[in-house]
Amino acid sequence: MDWRKWRHTVATIVGIIVCSIGTPAQAADPVWLQQSAIERIDGFIQHFRKTGDFRSRVNELHRAEADLVTSNQAFATRKDWANVAHGLVRLGDIARMQSNWDIAMARYKEAGAAARRARNTVLQARAFLGSARSELSRKNLGAAASHIAKAIPLAEAGGDKKYLFDVLNLAGEIQIAQGDLNAAAETLNRALAGASGLKDDGRLFYGYLGRAEVYQKRAERCDYERDFDPCLEAVTQSRADYTEALRLARQLGYTGLASMTQDFLSRLALREQMIRSQAELHRSTLGAQVFAPKTQKDVLVTEHFVTEPGLPPALESFYRTAKAEEAQAGGFANVAAARSRYVDGLMRQAKGDHEAALALFLEAVKILERDRGQLRDERDRGTFFEDKVEIYHAAILELLERRRHAEAFELMERARARVMSDLLASRNIGLASAADRVLYAESLRLRSEIAARQGQLLTLATDTKAAARRTQVTQETERLESRYSQLMSRLAREAPHLNALLVSQPASLRALQQSMKKERYEVLEYLVLEHAVILWHVSADAVHVRNVFLPRTQVINKVKQFNASLSEVSKPFDARAAQELYMFLIQPAKSWIKSERLVVIPHEDLNYLPFQALQNPDDGRFVGEHYALSVAPSATVLLGLKAGAATAGASLLAVADPDLVAGQDEAQAVAKLYPKRSKLAIDPLAKESDVKRWIGEAEVVHLSVHGKFNATEPLLSYLKLARGDTDDGQLSAAEMFGLPLARSRLVVLSACETGKAHATHASELLGMQRALLFAGANTLVLSYWPVDSDATAVFMQAFHQTVQSSTPAVAARTALKAVKNQKAYTHPYYWSAFMVVGR
Repeated sequence: MDWRKWRHTVATIVGIIVCSIGTPAQAADPVWLQQSAIERIDGFIQHFRKTGDFRSRVNELHRAEADLVTSNQAFATRKDWANVAHGLVRLGDIARMQSNWDIAMARYKEAGAAARRARNTVLQARAFLGSARSELSRKNLGAAASHIAKAIPLAEAGGDKKYLFDVLNLAGEIQIAQGDLNAAAETLNRALAGASGLKDDGRLFYGYLGRAEVYQKRAERCDYERDFDPCLEAVTQSRADYTEALRLARQLGYTGLASMTQDFLSRLALREQMIRSQAELHRSTLGAQVFAPKTQKDVLVTEHFVTEPGLPPALESFYRTAKAEEAQAGGFANVAAARSRYVDGLMRQAKGDHEAALALFLEAVKILERDRGQLRDERDRGTFFEDKVEIYHAAILELLERRRHAEAFELMERARARVMSDLLASRNIGLASAADRVLYAESLRLRSEIAARQGQLLTLATDTKAAARRTQVTQETERLESRYSQLMSRLAREAPHLNALLVSQPASLRALQQSMKKERYEVLEYLVLEHAVILWHVSADAVHVRNVFLPRTQVINKVKQFNASLSEVSKPFDARAAQELYMFLIQPAKSWIKSERLVVIPHEDLNYLPFQALQNPDDGRFVGEHYALSVAPSATVLLGLKAGAATAGASLLAVADPDLVAGQDEAQAVAKLYPKRSKLAIDPLAKESDVKRWIGEAEVVHLSVHGKFNATEPLLSYLKLARGDTDDGQLSAAEMFGLPLARSRLVVLSACETGKAHATHASELLGMQRALLFAGANTLVLSYWPVDSDATAVFMQAFHQTVQSSTPAVAARTALKAVKNQKAYTHPYYWSAFMVVGR
């Protein structure tokens, strides 16, 4: 339902024309030739808008191209650089319309150089605009964003409101593609506000079409989230904008575009129907007794993974939509083709033809893998997967039905935390020096700061009493955007390899089992689907996979309710939820688990679940007592880390906040365990700049300070340190990407909420964990919630004493028991707050 597949072919090309051949005198006049070419292409555009056909008049583009080449030769002889730039922009547009991206980019680059010679800011903006459109068409979103960021101030300085609208509208498109919907809404609101004063209904049409897509994308989040009212509100807003776009298209006589917009409205109606059906199913599922088991026999577990044949009513509509999108795909042909194969596979599956379904699913995955590899930065790749992981899941289920475990495991790893794996694979190439990593971390911080303010602007936009605050936030955003643009230019010069993010290879089942054989641990890996949880148990010599009937709705609700009873000591512990979750998530695999060392690889909302607090209803023991437990984002990331090791003889950096009395005692006690090679900073509170300087020399890092999680922008979560001359005293997750942690064996953040993260639908974890692993940390100890300082001191002292001669996971189990055995700390709030990341 992506209208850009139409628009990128020709509809974004405004102001290019074509004319018929004139007199010989006119034909020799470069101004007339250029004007003739522009009029010819304008006719081409009008034909497309009225009919939706862009193939029958391609020859008109070829004639226009010839005229522009001839006229540009004459303009260059005259040193008329403005007209040279104008002609080159048009030549770039012609190449782009025919998907000749490299030629288009070369023309726009030449146009920019000519425009600078002419000192024409509008033409410079148009050259960057064309480059951005080309990069967006070939899905190089980072480069597209860079070009459009340069175009915006030039368009503003040039004073031409029409081209400023075009630039802002494309900026909104890029932000939609990047998944930054708050920023896209703000940008498109600004574009529409400007266009309404132009009395240009053609531009208004595209503005409303773009903003309708923002709301549509918000509505699509209910495919995997369960807050239905905002999704339905987004459908209403999207319908209003599509309806206005349809009115304008009809008024302008754009029959082809009107037909396209009407199709979008029909699909939106189908989307609304789906959301309402999901909401009803969600309500009925929450009350179902089958998800409140009394004993293990009440849990429905099977070895079958594919449903019986049967054609859901909505599938036929989706099939027609997918085929229409593939036929009209333009620059987005690969994604549309993958979706078409996926829906075709669902149709075959529903009719019982599973071999054909599997072949189609695998073909769709192959197309997506090829496309994904062309994306250059981590933001683009993360966004790319958000609405496509179900294609991988469909193939996984068909493979599991055939017991093709190795292939299914590889696909599961391809669809899980891939960007994190790519970052780890790329860091020694793209970010080899410490200075490069600091620059990269600063770019993440600025990007997060900008996103946070854009979210504020969206909220303030509807508050009529917040004009002053809105102006202030707008100015702050503009300053940050300027700094970000300057920084990205610096990165392009000093760390060009950043734009060449590697494609990591997923861990194989065989490699994981070889590691297990050597280190004697086992893995439970989960896959949360709409209808069930797929549970994997992997040991050195066996693989077991089961389909547990626990829909996503139930997972989200149970984890949320259970955590509410853990994160505040004033609330009674929900033992029933602890036992139910154990019966769903642990009990089906319990008889296969032989090792005491267990690595859990969660998925989606299970990333928020402290598995150590789940309770076996048969004997009352908690998972954290029974197993030496650790977690990892994926098996690929897990195998990229070194095995957890004892820390005896290691060098230590211990920092504590003097406001935390127990934290000071804790840090001093830890330092005594590393007497020969420790640095202790407890009073006054260490400066952020000092910690950044000291941390690279330590093999064990222990920070007992205040921490704060930012749910809106997880990379702005921070540890509180002292302010210095060059920093604000808040060591953010974004800045942690730049820490020199290559020497570290163990990083312990004995602070509040350091392990909290936002888990995306593509199972990317955004928070401190991601940053520290990228920075080089091997094993982490982090907290799920705001912790009690006294209980934490007991935990940490026991942990560090044990980890002198044991692995971190074993030490965490010992520490958990030490806290739990104290009468004052029996509530799981005290003893289950910390996770170990690694193996």
